[in-house]
Amino acid sequence: MNQLQLAVKNRLMRSWLASMLAIALTLSAFSGIAFAEDTVTGIEFETIPSPAKLFVDDETIVLKLNAIIQGTTSRKDVTQDAVWASTNSSIVKVDKGTLTAVSNGSAQISAQYKGFKVTLNVTSEYKYDSIAITASGADAPESADLELGATPEYGLTATKDGADTTVTSGVEWTSSNAEVATVSSGKVKLISAGEATITAKYKGRSDTIKLKVTSPYKSVTIQTPANTDKLVEFKVGDSSASLSATALSKAGISTSITNDAAWTTSNAGIATVDKGILTPVGTGTATITAFHLGASDTITVVVRPAYEAMRITPKEEQHWTLKDAAVQFKVEVLNAPDYVEDVTSLATWTSSNVYTATVNANGLVTPKGIGTTMIKAAYKGLTKEVSITVYPTVSSLTAAKNELDAFIDETITMPKISAKSLAEETVDVSSLVRWTSSNEAVVALKDGKWTAKAAGTSQMKAVIQNHEVTVTINVHEKPVLLTAAQENLSVVIGTETKLPTITMTSETGKETDVTDKITWKSSSPYLLINAPNVKGLRSANATLTASYLGKSTTIKVSIEEEITKVFVEAASITLNPGRTKSIKVTGIYKSGKSVALGSKMNWTINPETLATINGSTIKGLAEGTGKLTGTYQKKTVEIVIVVKQKIKKLDISDKTLALKPGDVKTLKVTALYEGGRIEDVTKSATWTSSNAKAATVAGGVITVIGKGSATIKAVFEGKTVTMRVSAK
Repeated sequence: MNQLQLAVKNRLMRSWLASMLAIALTLSAFSGIAFAEDTVTGIEFETIPSPAKLFVDDETIVLKLNAIIQGTTSRKDVTQDAVWASTNSSIVKVDKGTLTAVSNGSAQISAQYKGFKVTLNVTSEYKYDSIAITASGADAPESADLELGATPEYGLTATKDGADTTVTSGVEWTSSNAEVATVSSGKVKLISAGEATITAKYKGRSDTIKLKVTSPYKSVTIQTPANTDKLVEFKVGDSSASLSATALSKAGISTSITNDAAWTTSNAGIATVDKGILTPVGTGTATITAFHLGASDTITVVVRPAYEAMRITPKEEQHWTLKDAAVQFKVEVLNAPDYVEDVTSLATWTSSNVYTATVNANGLVTPKGIGTTMIKAAYKGLTKEVSITVYPTVSSLTAAKNELDAFIDETITMPKISAKSLAEETVDVSSLVRWTSSNEAVVALKDGKWTAKAAGTSQMKAVIQNHEVTVTINVHEKPVLLTAAQENLSVVIGTETKLPTITMTSETGKETDVTDKITWKSSSPYLLINAPNVKGLRSANATLTASYLGKSTTIKVSIEEEITKVFVEAASITLNPGRTKSIKVTGIYKSGKSVALGSKMNWTINPETLATINGSTIKGLAEGTGKLTGTYQKKTVEIVIVVKQKIKKLDISDKTLALKPGDVKTLKVTALYEGGRIEDVTKSATWTSSNAKAATVAGGVITVIGKGSATIKAVFEGKTVTMRVSAK
């Protein structure tokens, strides 16, 4: 590389370095990073006060601290950045260079910055040795007894080195109890009886005087017009009454204070009072107080209605449309059943919302706008009000439901009625419509409510102006139970099966077939309901729920193959009353598989008093004979049912017999059943002989064959009885 090339390269390098430095300086300006800062070589106070002396509660001294910067003659103000401290802040305190005297003494003030420290000794003292509150040019006492009505005024004297100075401004006057006394520029205003301490503060010194304030009176008494004891009675509308008040001084002198007293009422809505003039306003009770110079008296005022009762017509809540005509209201007041006064034109009528409806002085109410208002009538302490709702003009009506079910003696809640306004907006006008019943024997008004009277149907018509809508009410006897004709239903895959018949039992015991009114619900997506049938899609177990009028019942459903054959294990069953037995039923599917059907069969018993069956378990009820019939997938089985009492024991007519060959003897066997019934079972028993060479037996008849002995045994329904035969 030659010298020219080297020079060019160095020049380019210097240019690049300069650019990088410029970028770095620019970035540092944004990031707040300083690459260099001033070097401090010392600190000093800009000016040092002479003398460095402060007075308590007087002017402050402000110190300014400068830093000496290396390489320059200028100074940098670091007053706000320095660390300031006082060796005794209870004497002199410092804050950012500002010195304030706190009490008498001296303290050293220091300032530190960048490792350098400067100090200043400062003294603090009170400007005055003492101050004293004065009264009438002389020192005031430590305490004073004053009576309300007095207007004390105090001054202040400051003393320094024995010399007194009268202080006319800059004094801070305060009261410890503003409810008793207040003070401003030394002038005291007495408010009420009690104690208060007046304090004067000046240049760090203070003085106090304790005031004990009392009333100049022993008592105040209010005199009523009729000299009643603390009670004045009015009726609304009565004229005002005059009260007077007197005050009894401590010396026993009575003075009228009617015009000087402060008269107050506890409730200006009931009675007002002004310089003793008492005026009734509204009904109720109020307390009237006369207060003067710390003493007071009270009386009670009762204002009663001028009448005992008021009634307004119409009194019911009103629902109108904007098209409805104005309605005349009427107000009457009563003092007895036979004393009625029409005060419609005398009452004060008001509307709480004049946008919705207005009322004139004679009680005529006119609908004006959509909304709700309260129309109030007031007269001599009594008020009555009626709520009025105004709806928009109706163009059509719609009922939320076109048909309802109800039960006898039940209160019927009519469906919500909506209307279309002229603006095509939907408005709830349920409270506005007027209902009528087409069959009041079925549905009628009772105590202002629509009530179901008897089973049947009524067409209920809702009318607003020339618009109407009809709702059908079906009244039923109250249901108690829904019963399905069968508890189990077998549905063959891919085929439709008729839904079970459902019977409703009412409170009166009446049974009604309600199958066509039932609402069905399936628990499985593989069981489709298409009333009056169901269809199974694949093998599954499901539950059908039938609901009507708040009652429901369930049917267990098996979705399965077609069953080609059903047979039972026993064609007859014998039971004891109260005892149970299981019934075994087997079904054969089309595929050849077998299935236990005992608990799935739909069983019926004839007669029903003979036994009950639950699933595959039958229970005897009463003695007798009958038939148990079971069906499943249209296959039927029948079982003979015999219910009889359990035998307690068997008795035989002879216990022993001594016979000779060729003799014949007839025995009798009786069965004793639970319950005490006795039955001859000789012919029904099973007879055996232990030695047929000696004797044989058949149907209870013994035949002696040869010499010897034999035990004759009779067996019947699990019970056994024996006897002994000997032949010689």
